[in-house]
Amino acid sequence: MTLNESPDAHSPVVPVIPRNRAPGGRDIVVGDVHGCFRTLERALGEIVFDPARDRLFGVGDLVNRGPHSDDALQWLEDRFEAVTLGNHDVAVRSWFRSKLLKVPEEDEGWLRGIPPGDYRRWWDALASLPPALTIETDHGPIGVVHADAPDLDWARAVELLETGVDEAYGIALLGHETRADQDAARSRPVEGLRALVHGHWPVEEVAAIQNRWNIDTGAGIGRCQRLSLLEVNAPELRAWSFDVDER
Repeated sequence: MTLNESPDAHSPVVPVIPRNRAPGGRDIVVGDVHGCFRTLERALGEIVFDPARDRLFGVGDLVNRGPHSDDALQWLEDRFEAVTLGNHDVAVRSWFRSKLLKVPEEDEGWLRGIPPGDYRRWWDALASLPPALTIETDHGPIGVVHADAPDLDWARAVELLETGVDEAYGIALLGHETRADQDAARSRPVEGLRALVHGHWPVEEVAAIQNRWNIDTGAGIGRCQRLSLLEVNAPELRAWSFDVDER
């Protein structure tokens, strides 16, 4: 993706992540982090995450709300195996694009502290985030997306995203336009997947409806303030939740 493209330009490829072949290796997906990287670090320690054999994935929205959004770049470059694009990531990506193109853009919040010399690194990291991804496991494929799959058949959802259909991207990032449409989608499984893992919709506890797992437990949001992880390549999907503590 070049800087001359629209700030809403899409990274079309939906990557397929091969099975984790490390002996005893786990694939862990984290919900919306929203700048709560101290909590994520502690959570990985609590579950004895081993980067030599375990892999870390994310549903997007790494930034904004929490106090340590500026840590997201290092995590994207060094810690995550793959992360899907979230709506907050899109907004921040657009900010960096404006800065690199010398377009006037108001400096807000944590972005004021980013050194201009790092703008290109941030742009490159955020511009590479896919709209969704598939993780292959011994127990069936796992789909990961920020808000929802744009079709009830995963193969069709991937096709819509890879052909750049704007409506499909809207659903992937923000969900369906109406509450009725969103409720109707949630009442049915996504075919072709063992599970669809997503965030975006804060809930008090990790919730599974049909084969859909919502793991956004409100990190960075006052009424919830928990960060959740989900192991997706075990015989049974396993969730952990941790109270947010960014000290």
